[in-house]
Amino acid sequence: MATCQQSGVNIDAGNLFAQMIKERVKKAWPKTAENIGRFAGGLAIPEGAKSFEASTDGRGTAAILDALCGRWDALAYGATAMSLVDTYISGARPAALLDTLQVARLESEKHIAIIENLIKACQYCGCELIGGETAELPDMFPYSWMVDLDTTVIGFSDANLIYAPVRPGQIVYGWPSNGPASNGFSLLRKVFGLKIRDTAWQRLLHNFGFGSSIARVRERLAEYVPELGETLAAALLRPTPIWIKAIEYQRQHGVVFSGHAHITGGGMVENISRILPPDFAVEIYCNTWRRPPIFALAQEIGKIDDAEMNRVFNQGIMVVSIVAKGEIDDIEASDIGCVIKRKDGEPQVQFCGRYQD
Repeated sequence: MATCQQSGVNIDAGNLFAQMIKERVKKAWPKTAENIGRFAGGLAIPEGAKSFEASTDGRGTAAILDALCGRWDALAYGATAMSLVDTYISGARPAALLDTLQVARLESEKHIAIIENLIKACQYCGCELIGGETAELPDMFPYSWMVDLDTTVIGFSDANLIYAPVRPGQIVYGWPSNGPASNGFSLLRKVFGLKIRDTAWQRLLHNFGFGSSIARVRERLAEYVPELGETLAAALLRPTPIWIKAIEYQRQHGVVFSGHAHITGGGMVENISRILPPDFAVEIYCNTWRRPPIFALAQEIGKIDDAEMNRVFNQGIMVVSIVAKGEIDDIEASDIGCVIKRKDGEPQVQFCGRYQD
């Protein structure tokens, strides 16, 4: 007699995992825990709220390296930061998050660390985990250890977060990244030799405990790299910083913003242009901050030109803020440029000088 467990899906393990999630949500938000196990999660609408913003994003191929190294903090913060920050800079306060955790084989004691870190990221931003989905998908992944994580954040619009108009002469500030965050990992895995290239037979042998290119990738990640001063895994897989609280502190203390750009896929080239009127541009002075060394090393090894680096990676800047009034008083933020009038044919994001490495 065939069973679901024989097909690779363990219903009992899934139910246990849901209970483990509920216990952890209950510690963080006792009332919200009542949603876990229902068909949908709910949240109260704040008084005065007239609209909401929602954002969905995920960890991408960085999840391959996270799973190989057991860096569940990097996986959770990476997937969560994308949606949280995108919602906030769109003029809404993040209120609720739902996650989709996909695994080749559910290992409750191991994978619960993903949820625990996801909860920490939510708590840091005043957001609640109101529900989600855990899916065991044995035939969707080539290896039994693989996972993927996506998040959706809902936030309610706040009139206090409305931006002032962008004007020439306004200062552009940058809030730092600590590495690639969740973007550019397909290129990084190619440059650093971290692609898993197994035949179907090698994948089968690996699932029975025999060697494959996975062992080589793990060894490469664990190697100490003198140019980095740490292992490749440490440089690549840091939890993504979430700058919402720091930006909000500046706003509450008188700084008026004309916009924020979250430097994710597309780098500064494509993300800053999303918040600029067509007749304006920004000059970015690349020598005003120091890039994490992983970028210079990737550029050197991969022989990647500057234009490609700027449109793939964050280059050490996680969020760009355009300030209309006041001055950001935070040791972490750097004055990295200014708004200018755009001439015909000019790009909206113009890089000046060389990066500090």
